[in-house]
Amino acid sequence: MFTSIPVVKKIIRNYLKNKYEKFPKLISIEITSACNAKCVMCPRDQLTRKIQHMPLEVFDKIIYDCKDRPLKKINLFWFGDPLCNPNVIYYLEKIRKELPKIKIYVSTNAELLDQNKSDEIIKRNLIDVINFDIDGINKETYEKIRIGVDFERVFKNVHYFIDKRRRLHNKKPQIRATIIKMNGTANEIDEFKSYWSKHVDKVDVNDYNTWLGNKEDNNIGSALEKSQHGCFKYPCIHPWTELVFSADGIAGLCCLDYNLTARLGSVLDKSVEEIWKGKALDKYRQRMINLEYEKINCCKRCNAYIYQDGKTWAKLWG
Repeated sequence: MFTSIPVVKKIIRNYLKNKYEKFPKLISIEITSACNAKCVMCPRDQLTRKIQHMPLEVFDKIIYDCKDRPLKKINLFWFGDPLCNPNVIYYLEKIRKELPKIKIYVSTNAELLDQNKSDEIIKRNLIDVINFDIDGINKETYEKIRIGVDFERVFKNVHYFIDKRRRLHNKKPQIRATIIKMNGTANEIDEFKSYWSKHVDKVDVNDYNTWLGNKEDNNIGSALEKSQHGCFKYPCIHPWTELVFSADGIAGLCCLDYNLTARLGSVLDKSVEEIWKGKALDKYRQRMINLEYEKINCCKRCNAYIYQDGKTWAKLWG
């Protein structure tokens, strides 16, 4: 394979590195830092940032900065459930109008996905991919994990959305259901996959993320061994592919840095491109290239390598 040839690896690596550094291919926009759930795997109890919705002028600035740029995808969520923002439809409309070729992804627990929102989203083709985070196939399991969210309401809302798309004969959005494989859900993974594969387009089973080492590691089996004893032996791909913006317009190094300990600047002071090509981000990238993760506080105990090991980017640096 080409990734085993040193010279070829270096050429491809430098090509991708230079390409990625021109502009992010993915931007995650936190239109709200609020959430209606208190999930056991989420470090919201450690959040020190203000809970707020993103002001329209901040959102508009981000979107306008991305016009005519090589952006591929927008995640209209970060550390909060996007449906907690009452203006979520406006944000989706804005992206569709100003950036019509960009793919829009939304991830939600679906409790606040009422019929009116579902109708608007599907009829007007406002989303390309919607992911429903459903950690459990039965009420007892689900409500122990996604504390504060009503199991029956979620299932009702998700099935309404699925049925509405079917009745309208729409191909979009692609519908996904996700579960985290961890202590508490491991015994239900097969049943979860069997049930939801009959209703959605894709079922994802994810390993457990420790949120920079700030949550107890609830991985199981080989994933637990890897999570506790592995490490990054290559630069993390995040700073080359994704830029995250908090609800107040601050750009962060990584989607896992929920308290923005590694800040890159405000979109109100700089353009998206200036932030992406700025000295702050370049410093972090260089430290990762040098494998100096101990010099980046938010990266010291991160276990995100469990998702990146074995991927092409990782192999190019090996």
